[in-house]
Amino acid sequence: MNVEKFRKIFTGLEERFGYHIIDYESASEEKKSGVSRTSDYPHTLQMWQAHLRGEKFDVLVKGRTIKADSLGLCPIINKQNKCWWGAIDLDNYKPDIKELFKKLKSINVPFIPFRSKSGGIHLYIFVTEAVSALLMREKLHSIKHIFGVEKPDRIFPVQKYLDLDKGSAGSWINMPYHNCKNTERYMIKEDGSKATLEEFFEAYEKKKITPGQLKKLSCELENDWFKDGPPCLQTLASFGIEKGDRSEVLLEMTRYLKLRFPDEWENKVSLYNTKFFEPKGTGLSYKEVQSTIGSRNKKDYSYRCDSAHLSKFCNKGQCILRKYGVKSIKGLRNAALGPLSYIRSTPRQWFLGFDGDEVKLNSKELTNQQLAREAATEQRGKTPPKMKQADWDAAIIELQERATGEDAPEESNPMFKLKEIMKNFCFKSRRSEDRAQIDRKPFVDTKKKMVHFTFDTLFTHLVDEKKWKFSEENTHLFLKKMGGVTREKLHIQGNVKRNVYSVSKDNFEDEPLVPEKVEFSNEREDSF
Repeated sequence: MNVEKFRKIFTGLEERFGYHIIDYESASEEKKSGVSRTSDYPHTLQMWQAHLRGEKFDVLVKGRTIKADSLGLCPIINKQNKCWWGAIDLDNYKPDIKELFKKLKSINVPFIPFRSKSGGIHLYIFVTEAVSALLMREKLHSIKHIFGVEKPDRIFPVQKYLDLDKGSAGSWINMPYHNCKNTERYMIKEDGSKATLEEFFEAYEKKKITPGQLKKLSCELENDWFKDGPPCLQTLASFGIEKGDRSEVLLEMTRYLKLRFPDEWENKVSLYNTKFFEPKGTGLSYKEVQSTIGSRNKKDYSYRCDSAHLSKFCNKGQCILRKYGVKSIKGLRNAALGPLSYIRSTPRQWFLGFDGDEVKLNSKELTNQQLAREAATEQRGKTPPKMKQADWDAAIIELQERATGEDAPEESNPMFKLKEIMKNFCFKSRRSEDRAQIDRKPFVDTKKKMVHFTFDTLFTHLVDEKKWKFSEENTHLFLKKMGGVTREKLHIQGNVKRNVYSVSKDNFEDEPLVPEKVEFSNEREDSF
């Protein structure tokens, strides 16, 4: 039992942990009940050892010690907001293992399935290097509909960001392999049998992927029968539709067929009825099919996205972008979005397709539909139809997963531009050897071979003479990230000291410029 290796694989939040106390009197074979709580201090190696051994461990709660049964962990590394793994919690206490592995093979995503504490399934994915919690969550969100997961809190990490200082301890998930020798929380083999801890270690080495591979993950099902249609119908058709869902699902199918095959949709209904219902060829009766067709002829219903048969397989972001998806029934047929591309500038520049036209947007405009529509109107002379902001958000997330990008020219980087301005400002323009003049011009310390200047003096020069478009706060951020620039207090005279920036000509000019990502404090800036 390699405790250290197990703990390293499940690296997560160090400062907090979750724990579960089993109610042995009411615990059943189907669902182990009890109490789950969150600690307010770090977990220890001894706790991990106890978890794997199936032994109780001490937890300090309000000055007294209690006994806990098992360990839980939030995947997010605090401060960094990154994670080494993610998981989808399938809320199903009696999973069909054969169906599960059928789906896993069809989407070609390197999930490792585990039996959970509650008897359901946890699907884990592991990466070789920590990635942002935002990326992990968005990727798992784009896949969850394949497994009929509707609730967003079934995706771990649940949060995109953590701030322990503000009380955000993060949501945690119960760790597998509790009492590993006789565990009920194990990696599931394809035949449904229990994998040992060592077998899990082997699977982990084979299944873990790089951050680049994670970014490229997609779960487009190869099902031409619902090409350009709602992903929920495509998912249902790919894996078979059970008897109790047939009439409701067929009604939704007729909506798609009527859009895609307006002249022959009625014949297509009969074909689809025999194609996708399980067991094969056992669809609705002729009378039921004709009744469904008649119902659709009588009233052309919209897709019922909130239907219990469809909602859990919903991928709205993808659906909106499809020709015969939900936009087709909301007056949005001409609001075709995509593709999306970007330039890695600071700030980032986005290029979004609007019904065949390309519109240039900043990040705030991209995420705000109204601003994007205004930009399209200004640049292309036509205003795209409006959709719900929630639908817009879903579509943009989906497009970002597919977006292509290219590096910006070095000269377009604001830090590059600022550095070039500062070379002239500090070393070539009028300077003073009198430190008392520092509020008006850079001060040259000839003994230390340093140039000092106040931020206000530089910023005034930037705005008045260089048409600088960035805020004071963001300019401070650029200077902070720029090599060869330091902050210090400069003695002026008497007891007077000033906060200044200082540079050395040799160090400053020789320092390579690394175009780091800068987190902007606001969105008023535009590109140069």
